[in-house]
Amino acid sequence: MAQRHPTGTAMAADSGEFSNTPATDLSAAIDTLTQATQALTATAAQMMQMMHAVTSGTGLGQAAPGGAPAGQINTWEDDPFSEATPTQNPPLATPFPVTPPVNANPSLQTHILDPQPQSGLFPPGTPNFRFWMVTEALARGINFWTPLLPAGTRWSTVNPMHVTLDAGEDLNAFYSRDDNGLFFFHQTVKNRTFFSADSPDVVCHEMGHAILDALKPQLFDAASTQVAAFHESFGDMSAILCALQLQSERQKVLTETQGRLNVTSRLSRLAEQLGWAIRQLSPTAVDPDCLRNAANRFFFRPPAQLPPQAPANQLSSEVHSFSRIFTGAFLDALAGMVQILGAANDANLLTASRALGQLLVDGVHTSSVTSAYYSQVAAAMIQADQARNQGRYRTALNNAFQQHGILSTAAALTLASAPVPQRQVAPAGVATVGGTQTRLTYGDEDDGYRRGPEDAPALPVQTITTDDGTTLLVHAAAEPARFSVVPATLRGAPAGPAAPDEAARLFIEDLVQLDRVDLNGHLSRGLVAGSRSRRTHVMRETAEGRVLKRLHFDCGFYSHR
Repeated sequence: MAQRHPTGTAMAADSGEFSNTPATDLSAAIDTLTQATQALTATAAQMMQMMHAVTSGTGLGQAAPGGAPAGQINTWEDDPFSEATPTQNPPLATPFPVTPPVNANPSLQTHILDPQPQSGLFPPGTPNFRFWMVTEALARGINFWTPLLPAGTRWSTVNPMHVTLDAGEDLNAFYSRDDNGLFFFHQTVKNRTFFSADSPDVVCHEMGHAILDALKPQLFDAASTQVAAFHESFGDMSAILCALQLQSERQKVLTETQGRLNVTSRLSRLAEQLGWAIRQLSPTAVDPDCLRNAANRFFFRPPAQLPPQAPANQLSSEVHSFSRIFTGAFLDALAGMVQILGAANDANLLTASRALGQLLVDGVHTSSVTSAYYSQVAAAMIQADQARNQGRYRTALNNAFQQHGILSTAAALTLASAPVPQRQVAPAGVATVGGTQTRLTYGDEDDGYRRGPEDAPALPVQTITTDDGTTLLVHAAAEPARFSVVPATLRGAPAGPAAPDEAARLFIEDLVQLDRVDLNGHLSRGLVAGSRSRRTHVMRETAEGRVLKRLHFDCGFYSHR
């Protein structure tokens, strides 16, 4: 197979569209705009809370039925099994009282389908506690992502997005575009009943899928291991970044890690409780102390060289397993960014978390969707840092992506002369409370983020033939590469990415081997309450032929049936 090394070029910018202000002035202007946007978001949240109280006739210490909560609730800082030092049978963490934040983004609202209880300090394990804990985690997460997203970003599903706290029996959670939102489950293991919605890690992971689907809808149906794995990594990165918006969590993490953030800790360990429950049924399917640990040293290998599944201490092409490569680089980048800022303290950790979140959004927004998606996003993040921060975090990003093999050393060096995105102000008439007014672009603006569920864009379909001779239509990751970058080689492995049709064939082969695809098209909807279906994809008959479509993204993988 011929290797492909397309070179990305910057498209010509219209002189009236981009600013010619010197970089230092632009940086100051961007910082001012970002602070103004965050202030507007906070002010809007306060106004919404006051308006709900006034219009409902309730005081600010009460909950307005059907409206924004007021008064204090109990919630978790982190996963309920989170510990500084993991034990074999973790006790429940101590809940802490908060005044729940209000989601002030009108384009990214959520609606829990269960009846809303009055706010109060409910004990863990009760439906009322679960309702308010999920409410708090979702609002905190959306409020974190809102100032970083392009203005006008909309869900690719209904608004408000539906949230089902208990959709039946399973050790999992789903984001389903067609079924209108987030689904959580329960299961009894060793006489203990676990609810996946009880974990802020799980909630913010699934919410992360929805955020990424809003930002880049084209990724949803892409037949590509790297694209699907990045979706899973984004969910885990969302859980980490959302946790860091709590000051108490930042302080615990700094104390526990002694400022070395890329070591295993309560921050790096994700979904400890769900991982514990799965481990009782399938001991090698997840990490020994959590579902997935971001503090890892997994090094990139082409998915074609990996088995479709493997124990948790090994890498496989299964997308949750493969996602750990990018998540590991992310945690290393975060640690390096804090070091660049100076002391490992609360203020610098908060600053680094928000800066890295912005670079993630920029990287997704400006990268092309190719079969080598990891490398394209990594390169786009490095170039976005040049545009936003004059390359302040370049060393941290380069080191992280090279140490995990996402970028080869030669590829990282080429970025010094690669095109840098330009700052662009949001189009007139686009609401700016729901996102940043200044986004990055190479002149080929992708407007998928503001198109919504009625016309969410998808990658063009491409015909492929599987090994058994079946002809299928898939949404292949076949966009022209913006950057001429490749991952690192390992023991003489070829550096070039797989061709889009070959990457799609491998992806479908994994789905079939893991029984994750409905080949007969019987699943017209992604989820059925109470079902234990593990199928994430379906073959649908269309006038053009059989097309591979995604049903949902889930949060975990395990081998038992």
